Amino acid sequence: MKRLRLAGGILMACALAASCAPPSARPAPASSSAHRDAPHTGAGSAPAPAPGRFVHRAHPPVAQRPPPPVVTAPMKGEPSGAALAEARLVTVSREQASRDDIEARVKAMRVALENSFASWQNMQPYCGLRGKRWPRRVLRPSEFSDKGIPSSMPAPTASASAPAQRAPAGPAPNSTPAKGAASKSEAPKAGSASGTNNQVAGVDEADIVKTDGRYVYFAMNGALRIAEALDPRMLSVTQLPGTVRDLFVEGDRAVVYTSSSATRAPCTYGYDCEVGGDGSATTVHVYDVSNRASPKRMRQIELSGSFIAARRIGNAVHTVVADGEHAGLGYAVWPSGLSSCGTPAATVRAAFAKLKAENERVIRASSPGFPSLREKGIERLASSAVMRTGIHDGTAFTTVVSFDLRDDNTPATTAILQSRPGAVFASDKALYMSVTHRKRGAGHGWYSFYASTDEVSDIHELRIGADPRDTKYVGSGVVPGHILNQFAMDEWSGYLRVATTSGRVPDPKVSSTVSILAKGQGGNLTRVGAVGQIAPGEDIRAVRFDQDRGYVVTFKKTDPLFVLDLYPPAQPSILGELEIPGFSTYMHRIDPDHLLSIGFDANDHGDFAYFDGVILQLFDVKNPTEPKLVHKEKIGSRGSSSQAATDHLAFNYFADKGLLAVPMTICEGGGDGISGDTLAFSGLLIYDVDTEKGFTRLGGVDHGTKGVNCNTWWSQARSAVKRSIFLDDLVYSIAEDRAKVQRMESLGVDLADLRLY
Repeated sequence: MKRLRLAGGILMACALAASCAPPSARPAPASSSAHRDAPHTGAGSAPAPAPGRFVHRAHPPVAQRPPPPVVTAPMKGEPSGAALAEARLVTVSREQASRDDIEARVKAMRVALENSFASWQNMQPYCGLRGKRWPRRVLRPSEFSDKGIPSSMPAPTASASAPAQRAPAGPAPNSTPAKGAASKSEAPKAGSASGTNNQVAGVDEADIVKTDGRYVYFAMNGALRIAEALDPRMLSVTQLPGTVRDLFVEGDRAVVYTSSSATRAPCTYGYDCEVGGDGSATTVHVYDVSNRASPKRMRQIELSGSFIAARRIGNAVHTVVADGEHAGLGYAVWPSGLSSCGTPAATVRAAFAKLKAENERVIRASSPGFPSLREKGIERLASSAVMRTGIHDGTAFTTVVSFDLRDDNTPATTAILQSRPGAVFASDKALYMSVTHRKRGAGHGWYSFYASTDEVSDIHELRIGADPRDTKYVGSGVVPGHILNQFAMDEWSGYLRVATTSGRVPDPKVSSTVSILAKGQGGNLTRVGAVGQIAPGEDIRAVRFDQDRGYVVTFKKTDPLFVLDLYPPAQPSILGELEIPGFSTYMHRIDPDHLLSIGFDANDHGDFAYFDGVILQLFDVKNPTEPKLVHKEKIGSRGSSSQAATDHLAFNYFADKGLLAVPMTICEGGGDGISGDTLAFSGLLIYDVDTEKGFTRLGGVDHGTKGVNCNTWWSQARSAVKRSIFLDDLVYSIAEDRAKVQRMESLGVDLADLRLY
């Protein structure tokens, strides 16, 4: 089904980072946030490409539009700069924050016990009904959540929330040269190499694999591993304590992140998960890797918080960690040994009064777990003050830690927010964090200017850049709804664009909005324009912004791709819409006129649709009022999956050669709501992508089917292969246990098989 609408609707999954305006109408790249060149990827199995196969046409230069008009006045119905003071973070001392936190916890505890006692009272008329059907309006103690605990369960510990455990202290981990490895002054460098699929050019994102063209660096399975790139062989294996997470590489320096305990998978696609800490502590290791056969640790920074995200701008590394998010109550809300029935009211009242007094004593004797930092054996609190949000977030703290990876002595700069963490977007000058609040769970007030709105997201801006000393809080704003992931935020020409959904399918009231925010009074982010009521009844599945254009994909049973004109900040609008089956989950610009996307096909059943196999799509958005689907490649049936569908770092489009590499699990025999029962392939697929010819599958790097199945849900898409790299005529296919290296002219034949365990 294909339909074009010129107004209303949603920017759907077909708009991976491409521009929609005709070349003559495209704006100049913003100096404040230059978007990345299309990323690179590779792997396949096919005959050697003919000479010139990977030579893709150069696109004509794009004419520049003048900068957009400057708008700072709030749009109609939005709060003024003064009213936004409610959302602005307020700096308070640790002592004041501690006192306020204690009073808030005491108040919350009293309310919890009052609710528990009220539940006991409500239960009494029905105590004689034991063994009979309970009225639905009565809560049993075992049904209590935060309003009570069943008497058969042990009360929670009365101790204050314990800080996350740090990785064990000790000497620097040893670096072991790999068997047969010899130290070299310098390995040969690839003429062309794919890099990390960063959202913004010049803003590097931490990942499990990096390459500089000479070497490939792996942060996996308890170690930093370094391999020679063009002569694939492992040069060194440096064991690290804890769980190895991600890394950066810049010149002869590597930054490796480890967690103190096993960690859950990061929330990279927030449809069925929320960004948050996992209770582990984080250690930052800085290595001198000038001798790749024997890296030398130069610095170690231990952070009390869980790793959330990291960005690198030049030599400056900016790390986001979260503390105290899973601290729990730390006190009981139901008297120990108290039966729900048969206890005299006076005894019950006395038991609750005693528990209330004991809880208050414990709370007032405790101290909040403020974020801390340890370096060179000295532990200190990460800051002497914290910045507190307008909507109280309990004991949660989020900290941004900035340091120079080449300066081993200057202390890190920190900024602490008393807030839960959220999705992170960063330009070369600012870091933005979106934190969602829902009215029903607020408990500590609500924004007066959004009194009738049930769900909002705080957007906090911090200044970052190439100098870590510049890190500081700037201001905050509020938008209705929640965001999907980091691609729902983008900065261009001084404006922040944010795509949000209010509600969720199948709620018929669900709708989406793209808001434009500008710095207003006091540095706060004022909502100066918006496109609302995008695709009522559908929610966002993919977003991509490209200069003055926005692309949004929504879905309930079909996939509308909406093209937005965001050039006039106060009057953004929908230019065009294309409706097709299925939906995209990630969009990528391959040139000014085309978008490349990955997502899932769908089986339409009238009022709903089942997701089906994985799809790759190419869209022509040269005419923004008439976006077109020009090529489509379906891979497998329902149950097929790709890490790239929900993690953009697994999506590898190598613009230099027009190659696309995507991890893939292919299942056959499924459809119409039933997952396939035949596992046909698990590995890396490689395609030649041409805007005229479409997708040509060149082959695949097979990793076998051990440990792989066909029961993956679309929003938690995963695959055995996690990443890929193109280096000249080589392709690296990287799974958790090994990296297979093959030549493009002889796909299917391993040149090397590097163990990663």
